[in-house]
Amino acid sequence: MKIKDFSLKTRLLAANFLMIFIPVCLLLLVGGILLAGVRLTGSAKLGELSMLWPEKGPALSVQYAASSLRLKMDKEKEPPLLDLLEDCRILETQGINTLILKDDKLVYITPGIDSVAMQGNIMALVGAHRSLLNIDDHDFTFYYKAQQNNLTAMAVGKMPSSKKNRLVEEYLEGLVLLMFVVAVGLIILLGVYLSRLLSKQIIEPLSVLRKATSEVQVGNLDTPMKIESKDELGETCLAFESMRIELKGARDKQEKYEQNRKELIADISHDLSTPLTSLKGYASGILDGIASTPEKRQHYVQMIYNNACSMEKLVESLFLFSKFDLGQIPFHLEKVSIYDYFKDFTEENQDLFASRGMQLELAVAAFHPLVSLDRLQFQRVVDNLLANSLKYKKGDSVHVRISLAKLSDKIQVNFSDDGMGVQEEELPKLFDSFYRTDAARTNVVQGSGLGLAIVKQIIIGMHGNIWAQTTPGGGLTICFSLPIAREVKHAENINH
Repeated sequence: MKIKDFSLKTRLLAANFLMIFIPVCLLLLVGGILLAGVRLTGSAKLGELSMLWPEKGPALSVQYAASSLRLKMDKEKEPPLLDLLEDCRILETQGINTLILKDDKLVYITPGIDSVAMQGNIMALVGAHRSLLNIDDHDFTFYYKAQQNNLTAMAVGKMPSSKKNRLVEEYLEGLVLLMFVVAVGLIILLGVYLSRLLSKQIIEPLSVLRKATSEVQVGNLDTPMKIESKDELGETCLAFESMRIELKGARDKQEKYEQNRKELIADISHDLSTPLTSLKGYASGILDGIASTPEKRQHYVQMIYNNACSMEKLVESLFLFSKFDLGQIPFHLEKVSIYDYFKDFTEENQDLFASRGMQLELAVAAFHPLVSLDRLQFQRVVDNLLANSLKYKKGDSVHVRISLAKLSDKIQVNFSDDGMGVQEEELPKLFDSFYRTDAARTNVVQGSGLGLAIVKQIIIGMHGNIWAQTTPGGGLTICFSLPIAREVKHAENINH
């Protein structure tokens, strides 16, 4: 899973957390290093008390040890020797020799030092004074005699060089400064990186969305939008893309509807012009006296009547198709056994169709699924399909085979004939309004071109589907399917 697949809210929370967490960790690291440095360069007490002296480095340690030794000797109760030796060892670590007397007797001296010589040198400087503290850049001399405890402490030596420690101090100061600069730089770089990352993941999808919106605004619905993320912005872009596809479908449907409307008007004008011209011609023949005999007048009047009937059928078919297309004809569905329906239909009408040149056959074994259909409208379907087969038969007769098949939750009905048939590329167009396989035919007596269009509207109104295919061996097969209502036993009373 990529970063952009997480929600925008999660990414913002994570970015804010990192922008706070990482700087805090860096500062804690720097503070820890500083604290460790203080603890490694001296005792804790020395680090805390060093803030009271202006001096730094070894001189501070020497002064602190001498002052501590003096304070301990001034106590009314004689301090333990170990307490005094603690300060002596601090001085000795800095190269200062120490000596302690009790009642003018030696109790401690730095190992390897001549006590007599050391006392002589210090007493020469002390004279009649009870205490002495001499500190300069090179030498250190300390003398103090406590009256309460009769203790005497002496210390003498060279002041330790602070050059080396100063170099260490400068190195540490530079290192700390460098660490702070690096920390600040990392914080700034992290902030810039996270900001650019969020900007890229937020601004870029918004730019794509804005560009797509501009395309839709100018009417371009053919450009798809590239969607890469699955967060809130991705979902927004996906919703916009779905809207674009729906708008494109609605536009294409509207364009097709407008084209069909124009073609419908053109077809109506074309189909009405021929019978109207014929009507006008025969009427003029009567008015102008061309039909001079009673037989001619009778023929002209008969032709006028036939053309008027054809125009009436065309107008009725057009009116019916328009009402179906607008959904203004209600369907009264009832459950009917489709097998028994066709069984009764073929038995009742077989002789009638035979007299008109049609051999009607129901080719299916008995089975009894129920389908929901409107009897009146379904009869229109059957009549139109059979009339089509009669109209386009080859020779004097046509064989029509009605077959049924159960497909999952549907029943498929096939009307197969051995008539003239149509070309493969014309099959999808058969259900278009005013479509005729012979484009040159203009006589509406031979058909209005609305029959199969009406059949399609009726089948769709009964929640079915319809299509055309070529009959094996030649001819045309019209197939349609209807949903099964429920299965029933043969012994039940079936409405058919």
